[in-house]
Amino acid sequence: MTLHTSHRRLAVCLSIFLAVLSMNAAAIDPGTVKGQLTYKGKVYTLKHVYAWQPYAQTEELWVYLTDAELPAAAAQSMGTANQLANENRFRGLQLRINPVQPNLKSITAVIYTPGSRPTVGISGTEPRWQRLLVANNRVVGNLQYKSPDWSLEAEFSAPVFGSTGKMQTLSGAQAQQSPQAAVFLAYEKALNWEGIDAAGAYMTPEKLAEWKADLKQVGADGFKEFQTKMRKSTAQGEARRKQIEKLVVDGDYAVLETKSHAAQLVKTKDGWKVAQHYGN
Repeated sequence: MTLHTSHRRLAVCLSIFLAVLSMNAAAIDPGTVKGQLTYKGKVYTLKHVYAWQPYAQTEELWVYLTDAELPAAAAQSMGTANQLANENRFRGLQLRINPVQPNLKSITAVIYTPGSRPTVGISGTEPRWQRLLVANNRVVGNLQYKSPDWSLEAEFSAPVFGSTGKMQTLSGAQAQQSPQAAVFLAYEKALNWEGIDAAGAYMTPEKLAEWKADLKQVGADGFKEFQTKMRKSTAQGEARRKQIEKLVVDGDYAVLETKSHAAQLVKTKDGWKVAQHYGN
């Protein structure tokens, strides 16, 4: 190999390496936003953006445009975001966009301002999108909107966290015999018959802490009443397994649905764990 050839190959390798670095940097570039929200005569300067797509669904992408940084955990939970807004920790709004087929003439927004949490529509001919692009785990937008009650001018770019967008949906026997179903059934049985500590082996530390906080609130007798009620209303064994109707797996996250309950599970280093559990 000649020195010239060696240098040429080195240059090619270096250019490829730099291109990869550039692509990786673009993929993790932090969000940027500029603009303002005007609501009831008050103007809020938008300085932070966070984009979150809830797991196991493809209908909504949440884009928060706020005057103060919103912690990721808060942005991923409507309840927590509402709580921080009530504590005057931030102001701004949340845009709800369909990441697959965004309808630029009809988008829902939640406004976070003092003493108010209205859900409003950005619809009709008024929304003026210069740009809206959702691709490669990033959302980019430029929007001007004005109504009698409020107005928005915002240009933003942000990485999208949350759902992979590549989901597997199982039903019937496939869902019922899944590892997630086994964990859910074991969790439910332990909770209803043995108690919180026994069920702790099948849930995340956060969910365990939540149950322990509930126990302090209702007391031992109140929890025993809960267990009695659940044992009477919940089928046991294989009968309960057959009530599992659907499982959606989204990377390390899953949603399992039964006739009466739904559970969110996450995959940890110790296997699948219940993160949330809802009754219908």
